[in-house]
Amino acid sequence: MKKIAFFSITLLLACMAGCDNKIPMEENLWPETVYLVGAKDKIINRDLNIGYEKDTIYASVAISGSLLTKEDITVTIEEFPSGIESYNQKELGSDDIKYRTLTNGIYSFPQENVVVKKGETYGTYPVHIDPSTLHIDSLYMMAFKLSGTSRFELAKEDTVVLIRLNLMNDYSGLYYMDGVIKPADNPKDSVIYKSPRTLQAVVDGNTVRMYHQKNEWSKGATDYRPDYCFNITVNPDNSVTLKSWDKFNLVSGGGKYYPEMEVYDLWYTFKEDGMLKKTRGFVYKERKNDDEVRKINDWMEENRKYDY
Repeated sequence: MKKIAFFSITLLLACMAGCDNKIPMEENLWPETVYLVGAKDKIINRDLNIGYEKDTIYASVAISGSLLTKEDITVTIEEFPSGIESYNQKELGSDDIKYRTLTNGIYSFPQENVVVKKGETYGTYPVHIDPSTLHIDSLYMMAFKLSGTSRFELAKEDTVVLIRLNLMNDYSGLYYMDGVIKPADNPKDSVIYKSPRTLQAVVDGNTVRMYHQKNEWSKGATDYRPDYCFNITVNPDNSVTLKSWDKFNLVSGGGKYYPEMEVYDLWYTFKEDGMLKKTRGFVYKERKNDDEVRKINDWMEENRKYDY
């Protein structure tokens, strides 16, 4: 009886194999389509280093499917500026700063198409941009969509990707101010100055813009508070030079940058409501965890000067 059952199962498997010789792992488990990476999320971020004469960002194309491609796939991409206009209209309010397209002549495409090589699933589309030409207080985007492919179908949904451009350099990012502000004629009357500060890359690879006390920007503002900001330039010897950005009444200033700690030791005098005041303290980069926060706090206490 057992022999008969075993023979029946063997015969059944043989019949199945004869009817279909395909092995599941050798077949695509879902349709192969061409799509733009990040289109599902609509917006992806790309950093531009303002210290570079020319920086490069990338858009990426991918092929869906469970198997590797068996030949090179050529994909054409085109700019889609109306995608930025649509985003501004649908996602931003009337008092929001709107995203802008890049001016012709400050960017270029070193290759005509994207080629996804045989056996790979991704291909990249580089864009060369001159970051120094971008206005620091404007918001910029580039938009792309697929226009053709040598094989497979283009994705039917999420066909446009928006690339948000962020200007940066080695000294920009989220920092924290830890210091005091004192009237020049009454140093005993001090105000603790502890606040997050966004240091924005400006001018070149060694300069950032910092705001004194006031917030960087509030919704509905027509500018980025030019009365309250100044530039910090890190010199080759790590000394720093301070210069008013626009209307901030900066009288003098200086300090030192400690690259191993990513911290500025700053001082500056300024006039506010006719009164001369002095700020002194540390501006340190955001830390990743509690242990790093303890280390920078210990470092600041060991290096803090009390001659102000």
